[in-house]
Amino acid sequence: MAFIPYKTNDEGRVKQLKRKELQLEKELQNLIEDNLSELFGVTFLASEYSTGERHGGRMDTLGIDENKSPVILEYKKNKNQNVINQALFYLDWLIDHKSAFELLVRDKLQDKIEIDWSSPRVLCIAEEFNKYDTYAVEQMKKPIELIQYRNFEDNLFALNILTASEESKSSNKTDHKNYKIEDHLQKGNDDIMELYQELRDYITELGDEIVESPRKNYIAYRIIRNFVCIEIYRSHILLYLKLNPNAHKDLISLKNVRNVSDIGHHATGDLEVRVEKKDNIDLAKELIEKAYENNSS
Repeated sequence: MAFIPYKTNDEGRVKQLKRKELQLEKELQNLIEDNLSELFGVTFLASEYSTGERHGGRMDTLGIDENKSPVILEYKKNKNQNVINQALFYLDWLIDHKSAFELLVRDKLQDKIEIDWSSPRVLCIAEEFNKYDTYAVEQMKKPIELIQYRNFEDNLFALNILTASEESKSSNKTDHKNYKIEDHLQKGNDDIMELYQELRDYITELGDEIVESPRKNYIAYRIIRNFVCIEIYRSHILLYLKLNPNAHKDLISLKNVRNVSDIGHHATGDLEVRVEKKDNIDLAKELIEKAYENNSS
């Protein structure tokens, strides 16, 4: 995808913005670390995290995402850097040193969090990747995502997802459960499964870049960040949407929509929609599309 940004003025005239180079890799790293939550839904844990004297490596950025899974971020300034091999090394190291990561989370966040080791991943961020990088990641089917960035004048920063991670493969080296869609399907009756399948088809057809990520308590759908999570129960489905409830106050009064920003829940998203029957589907789809658009633009 080509990045061709334009800025419009009050008269409706457009001006193409020029690219503005980041001179140092550290500039990119600082920019992303300062905005990890907004960009990727990731909480910052550490910068230049050492893998120890024996392994002799340093992970550029280490964090934990909104699904409580580990995330490594590696930045590439030089087009010839072999960042993918480096990503594989750090991913394997992290899986073999779970206790070190869990200790880091406890110390940094001052909280005991149950880490979801089913889907650790690496985000490789660079201005350019070549065709061999993309091919290698697609063939390896590892939880490595290639993300291209562009920096422009007028403080415009853009991201482009080149490859999404193969999350279903990510826990092969762990002793933790690899959650599957089937685990959730067993919870609902036949009518609920039919409703879920209609919602699932609708969500996955919104864009090729959407990743379906089964978790312990819900199924997450994301681009870079989650935009909707689904919990399946015997006789109903709960959708948790990444939308501002205050922007949808007219719907909160409905029986099946509520603001859960101050109510504890497993999934991410502050607007809850309850789906019990076919009549609830149209509203659910409308809000899903809004959440998708808000989190993909």
